[in-house]
Amino acid sequence: MADDDLQTLMNAREALVAKRLTCAQAIAAPGEAPDNAIHAIVEVQRAIEVIDMAIEELEQAELDKELEDDGDED
Repeated sequence: MADDDLQTLMNAREALVAKRLTCAQAIAAPGEAPDNAIHAIVEVQRAIEVIDMAIEELEQAELDKELEDDGDED
């Protein structure tokens, strides 16, 4: 189950990275950067950071479980 959760988080992160690039391209286009693209890239970056934290928490929980399982064998 944790592997499925990790894969879901990784897929979501990948989708958000693509969205962030799209926002950056809109900002980099000639002319004044659209305010909505600037706000969007900030929100997307926040979402990526939240997903990164969730990935770290999931990985830590897996490590903790492995250590607990190893301790039970003694």
